[in-house]
Amino acid sequence: MSKELKLVDVVRATKIKKEFLIAIENGDFYSLPSETYALGFVKNYAQFLGIDVSKAAALFRREYESGIAKALPTFKSRDSSLRRKVIFTPKSFLIGSVLVIILGFIAFQFSSFFIGPGLAVVYPEEGQTIEQNIVDVRGKTDPYASVLVNGEEVYVKLDGSFKKTLYLYEGKKEITIVSRNRNGKETKKAINVMVK
Repeated sequence: MSKELKLVDVVRATKIKKEFLIAIENGDFYSLPSETYALGFVKNYAQFLGIDVSKAAALFRREYESGIAKALPTFKSRDSSLRRKVIFTPKSFLIGSVLVIILGFIAFQFSSFFIGPGLAVVYPEEGQTIEQNIVDVRGKTDPYASVLVNGEEVYVKLDGSFKKTLYLYEGKKEITIVSRNRNGKETKKAINVMVK
């Protein structure tokens, strides 16, 4: 120090912590709590040393601002690369996958309030010609759905398959299959066949 003062005496006189005084002496203003505190410390220290306070403040601002201008771009680039690393980690991928599965399950559960159950008629096919009067209507639907074939209820197995034997007279006939879920939503199919 220019006045050959002991650091302990300066700390006692200015009430500025020892590490802050060392930072000011070294021009390491970013070690100080904030710009406002740093400016206050510099002014206080300048006054103690008998230096013009306004000149010391102006020098501090110039050094501090030039330091920010240099530090800011590196901080930004480091920050953006850090964000990229955080987003694409195995942990974030796992969390994202679990969330997608949970949301898919919830959507599937609530879809029954708005959409009828799936219904596939395996036999007979649309427009098929049947050579006999007895027809086995076979298909698949939601295992928890109830099925009606030409207005008659049919037993649905645990795998969702169902079968109903009908007796049909000769001529063009329509077979109506209705699958209804627990919320009353229906899926309906009409199969036209020719019975000989």
